[in-house]
Amino acid sequence: MELSQTDFDILNAIKSGRVESGTLISHFVDYCDNAIGGNPRPLIDAGLIKSDGGSVNGLTDAGLKAWQDFKDKKANV
Repeated sequence: MELSQTDFDILNAIKSGRVESGTLISHFVDYCDNAIGGNPRPLIDAGLIKSDGGSVNGLTDAGLKAWQDFKDKKANV
């Protein structure tokens, strides 16, 4: 999955700790909508964000890789 800047910002909110493990998905969706301007559900559905169906539990290995790849790509521009 090719990340957009908004997708990266959503993943970065988790990676940086601004969104803690255990945050309810409904709160996470509201946060992303209000603070970032994006919808995290496609990233959850794509398996980049760990979720038990009710809460956010960090990034998956694929999510960490996508986050790092995007960061590296931007550093080389």
